[in-house]
Amino acid sequence: MRIPLAWLEQECGGDVDRAALLDGLHESGARAVLDADRAVEVEPPPALAHLGSVRGLAAEVRARGGRAPLAPLELSRLPNGLALTAEGNVPGRVAAAVVRLPHAVRLPDAAADRLRAAGVPLTGTVADLAAYVGLETGQPLGAADARALDLTGLRLRTAEPAAPAAGDGPRTPPGSWVLSAGERTVAALGRDAPPSAVSADGRATLVWAWWLDPRAAHAAPGTGPEPDTHAPPAVRGHDPESCDRAVARLARLVTEWAGGTVTAAGRAGAAAPAPRVLHPDPGELRRLVDPDLDLATLTSLLTAGGTAVEPRPEGGPLHVTVDARRPDLDGVPALAGEVARIRGYRTVPCRLPPSTAGPWPDPARLLRRGLADAALRRGLQQVLSPVLLRPSEPLTAVAAPPGAEPVTVHGRAGLREMRVRGSLLPGLLGSADRSLRHTGAAHLFELGQVPLSAAYGDESWRFAAVLSGAAAPASLVEPRPRAVGFADLSGLLRTLTGAAGQEAPELTPRPYADFAADASFAVRVQGTTVGRAGLLSEEAAALLDAAGERVFCAELDLGALGGLTPVPAAVRLPEPLPLPAFNVSVVVPEAVSAAEVLRVVAEAGDTESRLVAVKDLLQGGRVPAGHLSLTVRAEFVATDGGPLRAEGRRRRETVLRALAGRGWSGR
Repeated sequence: MRIPLAWLEQECGGDVDRAALLDGLHESGARAVLDADRAVEVEPPPALAHLGSVRGLAAEVRARGGRAPLAPLELSRLPNGLALTAEGNVPGRVAAAVVRLPHAVRLPDAAADRLRAAGVPLTGTVADLAAYVGLETGQPLGAADARALDLTGLRLRTAEPAAPAAGDGPRTPPGSWVLSAGERTVAALGRDAPPSAVSADGRATLVWAWWLDPRAAHAAPGTGPEPDTHAPPAVRGHDPESCDRAVARLARLVTEWAGGTVTAAGRAGAAAPAPRVLHPDPGELRRLVDPDLDLATLTSLLTAGGTAVEPRPEGGPLHVTVDARRPDLDGVPALAGEVARIRGYRTVPCRLPPSTAGPWPDPARLLRRGLADAALRRGLQQVLSPVLLRPSEPLTAVAAPPGAEPVTVHGRAGLREMRVRGSLLPGLLGSADRSLRHTGAAHLFELGQVPLSAAYGDESWRFAAVLSGAAAPASLVEPRPRAVGFADLSGLLRTLTGAAGQEAPELTPRPYADFAADASFAVRVQGTTVGRAGLLSEEAAALLDAAGERVFCAELDLGALGGLTPVPAAVRLPEPLPLPAFNVSVVVPEAVSAAEVLRVVAEAGDTESRLVAVKDLLQGGRVPAGHLSLTVRAEFVATDGGPLRAEGRRRRETVLRALAGRGWSGR
């Protein structure tokens, strides 16, 4: 990251020793270069990612210098004497200063280039300094000739219905907030114009900056003309003192870059709110960012983010004081996000934090939910069949499990001849019969309980499915679509066991009542029988009204299926992507070893030695006598997330310069 020294000094609250800064960064393992534009290029290691931000680097500088954080560029350091007042009902703040410039302003080359790139014309006046500070701080500033203004009556107030605007501009909308000098309006909030280009001939110039509460930044009600809603707003951030720092920064540039003087300064309006104190649990912060993060590193990262952390009692929560300029830091998740941002998102573990919610879910319920979701994804419809069946119904005894007699109900006269179901299939087949008659297809399943005896609670959960009829609805392309086959039943069973965390089932031939002799199977998983599946026999299918259709049935015992040990799913990891690389060809004397060439390429290309290798060797032909031509391929690990081709070209050019410096010919 490229950090201007002006920003760093503003955050540190004083001058920064360049040599000490570079030495400290190099000792920490970071790469740092100071260019001619008074900016430092920092490439921090992953463990110290906070050194790549302005606040993180400022915290490191303050910690090494043994200094406490200072309020940068306080307006109170400037000479007082500017009488500035504000009405009590104005939800804003204004800071102003009177400056004098003896001659035309000449900005440094880097600052002038930045203004030209932003499309700001250079005038040689205080307007250039105001525009530069506006780009640097994000706070708009204004400037005007102070000779025609009453500097003893500067006031921040609400505009009156007939208040004229500065100059010959339109009238100020009533109800808006203005800065006035006596009876004259200097500026109106929400109608900021570019700073006036006051001639630099020693005359007094008034410069000011606004701040307005974001909740009040809307069109003011009134009977007069409405304010321009498309004008640039005069509100920046949530800190009222942002306008103070902008004016103080402008005053500093007036003296350093223009050789001018500041004769008076003042401020009025809303004050900064008190800092907020949070008491987060360090264990919760570590759980969200990295469980292996120690308390000392966590405290330093919070401090680098602009907060103050006080020592805590053993085992108690942290005491974190958050500045009013950071209203986003309002809880544990926000603090954890700030710590992760400063530390570097690449250091966040690639795993979810452990859940602290309880109680833990019931495995049997999760199994039932998983099977139902899998059946619904396969296109089956869920139904509920009756628990009590009449013995006279033809489907009552269909597909009854072996050795399980239905439970007889002894109750009222109307229920004496009813029996409790011993399987889900009889009731499900009744629903399938109706579906076949009306739609020509039946893709149904049911999840329910089956009593095993008359004892209380002696029951088991079952899953039953019936497939019959057309596999898909008819269409113009397929007037007679394919009918359901045994492959559909086998695929459904494979899907269900997979949803239960098991391997594919094994279908072992086993005769079951009312199943076809050649299509009756026991469903086995890990050698345990968990259910049955097959084709309904012709005799049993004849009991259905939709006779002639093949009906495939399956029923699983969820107690047996859920009691098996889950089988880990086999995951095939994809092949790793090849690392980005660049190639260079170098001609060296025969006395030079290949290891020496590889070492130079690895160091200049900023990569590891194991990632650099010789791919080709030429001797003779166009190669001069007594020389060798080596083709070297160098792979590298990209850490900045930029374009790989551009990064490869940059590293290759660096290697070619290093080779040329040793007198070797490279291309």
